[in-house]
Amino acid sequence: MATTVFTTTFPLENTTSSFNDIELPTSILVCTYVSCSLSICGAITIFVTYCTVPQAKNQTRRLLLYLTIADLMSSSGNLMGAIRYSVKHRHHRLLTYEDILEHCHHPGNICTVQSLITTFSSLASFSWTIIIGLHILLTLVYQSEWCMTTISKVLAHCVSWGLPFIITMVGAFKNVFGEDLSISSGSWCWIRGCLKNMEIVKWMTITGKGWEIATYIVTAFLYIYLKYYMIKRRRREHAPDLRYSQISMHLRDDDENYVLLWFVLYLLRIWGTARYGIFVFRVIHGKDVYNFDETDMVLMHLQSIGDSAQAFCNCLLFCVKDTTVRRGIWRNLCWRERDRQLRDYNQIH
Repeated sequence: MATTVFTTTFPLENTTSSFNDIELPTSILVCTYVSCSLSICGAITIFVTYCTVPQAKNQTRRLLLYLTIADLMSSSGNLMGAIRYSVKHRHHRLLTYEDILEHCHHPGNICTVQSLITTFSSLASFSWTIIIGLHILLTLVYQSEWCMTTISKVLAHCVSWGLPFIITMVGAFKNVFGEDLSISSGSWCWIRGCLKNMEIVKWMTITGKGWEIATYIVTAFLYIYLKYYMIKRRRREHAPDLRYSQISMHLRDDDENYVLLWFVLYLLRIWGTARYGIFVFRVIHGKDVYNFDETDMVLMHLQSIGDSAQAFCNCLLFCVKDTTVRRGIWRNLCWRERDRQLRDYNQIH
């Protein structure tokens, strides 16, 4: 159960708000721990299957590998933040105004490093998600081999790793990362909650939410365009079962699963986006941004699951649902069992 330690009015960076130091429910920490752990396991599974199932290897799956690296960093960072919260907050409550300001202005190295990791990895994840969509569009519709050239590969990596790094370093230089008092996150750190409210909105937008919303828009357009193209192509060729692999030799039949990647993104990330929208609404209308009502708590639970779960959901999509990968895993397991039985037989005889 959530417990309110105190309610009082404090001026935080020239902003007067009533701040409730709320001990987050244990259920939020449990949601974060479970989601992060499943995603770490899912990411490892994707890495292992990439190496052990060569039949599924193509450029699309290689791009998935880069996306998984970013998602693994995000889930690991959120897990770090949850562990920090468990150790620090649940045993050292902030009971005075001076404690709150000290904690917010000097959050500690773990909180700052975790904010840097999750900011960078989230931005990289959004970028790789868009690049996967563009890759499928160009390969399927325009029969382009853009991702096969050295220049395009270098450009993709510069955009997907370089741009997030620059944005993260600018935020670090401006000293905006730290304890966000769970304003728009779960039990992890992000933008310091003791900045001016409009500064918090600005840096939330620059270091994450603006790019997240842009990713929603771009991927929605890509999905609609690809669906329209496939419907038109199937009607023109009178082939209702026309598959990606029949149009482009660089795509597999199971690559059609990648359009579901965007729906997974919407389903997992929309809760944090909703909390961001509520925060912006409260700032614009001068409402108290530090009071968590029942809606905030419900959304925080869903965000604690969703923000860390993408690698796990991608594992379900691209390992369990992917026929080639699933058969490859089963084949490898059967071969290992057969080899073990053969060794046992040789030892006996």
